[in-house]
Amino acid sequence: MTGKALLKDEAKRLARGQGEDEFTLSTGVVVRLKPVSSSLVEEMKGSIKMPPVPKVWIEAKEREEENPNDPRYIEQVEEVNSKRSDAIFDALCMFGVELVDGLPEDDTWTKRLKMLERRGHLDLSDFDLKDDFDLKFLYKRFVAVAGADLNLISGLHGFRPIEVARARATFLGDEKRNTDRGVPAEELDQDEHRDVAADA
Repeated sequence: MTGKALLKDEAKRLARGQGEDEFTLSTGVVVRLKPVSSSLVEEMKGSIKMPPVPKVWIEAKEREEENPNDPRYIEQVEEVNSKRSDAIFDALCMFGVELVDGLPEDDTWTKRLKMLERRGHLDLSDFDLKDDFDLKFLYKRFVAVAGADLNLISGLHGFRPIEVARARATFLGDEKRNTDRGVPAEELDQDEHRDVAADA
């Protein structure tokens, strides 16, 4: 049985609520993984709109035609894909990952995040660091789930490899934001997210 098949079987088992559902992530943090609704994922994606395809006047044809190869448009599409990956990963952390042992007693991790914010590398202005819910999300998002865990987190919720790659690039800070250039926006916007429970 392939790794993908094993992962899918594990996802189905979790959806049925059978057996142990705790996982130790690469960071050593123990979590429970839960299916995330595909409708939520689509809502997250849909809230970040694709830019309109620019048009260029074709003198020989005496009409305007779409120009998806426009450098500025390609840059905008990459930015949208990056933001969508961020939003999807946020949804997975918030709804799909539960901390078994809660937050650590040592608050060194929050001090490190504040240091990154002071250096202009992180924006925590939307979070209340005195609120337990906000703290748990930040811990899952920036500490508990590492790049090595993305295949597990994303795979359990039915994401395609291209979404995993985009999420990994975003999470690991890949400034190049590698995407397939020259692909029409309609194809970039297509997705086939499914509920794990539906598969079960």
